[in-house]
Amino acid sequence: MFEIEKGLEPDITLVCKLSKDGKIKYINKAYADITGFSENDLIGESHEIIQHPKMPKIILDMAWEAINKGENLYFVSKNITKNGEYFWTIADIHSKIHDNRGTAIYIRRKYLPNDIKEEFEKLYEVLYGIESSGGGEEVAKKYLKGFWEDRGTTFEKYIIDKFGGEKNLKTYMTTEVSDKELFSVDPTDMNIDDILKFVKKKKKRRFW
Repeated sequence: MFEIEKGLEPDITLVCKLSKDGKIKYINKAYADITGFSENDLIGESHEIIQHPKMPKIILDMAWEAINKGENLYFVSKNITKNGEYFWTIADIHSKIHDNRGTAIYIRRKYLPNDIKEEFEKLYEVLYGIESSGGGEEVAKKYLKGFWEDRGTTFEKYIIDKFGGEKNLKTYMTTEVSDKELFSVDPTDMNIDDILKFVKKKKKRRFW
């Protein structure tokens, strides 16, 4: 299970929108096509449904710490499909408050280049091994801190540098789905039936 890698084309963008507690409120067609899950499968479920079981907890906690502070971040993750394949993505994650109705989390995922994937795959394997073998999250945290200090960089700066700078990375992330499109749905103001109607309407108009 989860031993076969699913290829992801560079021109495909997966969009997912979550409530503050991590429940899926919206996905685009590419998200359903790649993961094999339908809107009915995913909407209302925890985002963890596509999270690979060997994603290090320290990495996930790092992402949620930034989200809860209202920070935007770039994130590398190993994901799973409904039929048991896995795929890697780079994501940019945004959290926004809409008219005091609550916080919505917007995630845009894209293909992760192989050279970056190989390095993060090795790092995540080490971190998961530390966490699962009794070292726990604290030991993994110390290892991760030393890992970036030895390289004179940080998690996010490393990703940005690999893409040749923040401008290049921003261009790569927004080529298919602009920020305007990403933020076009406010999931805090819609119930599940409304969202499903919106998705179907978008498909007919071929906006996604």
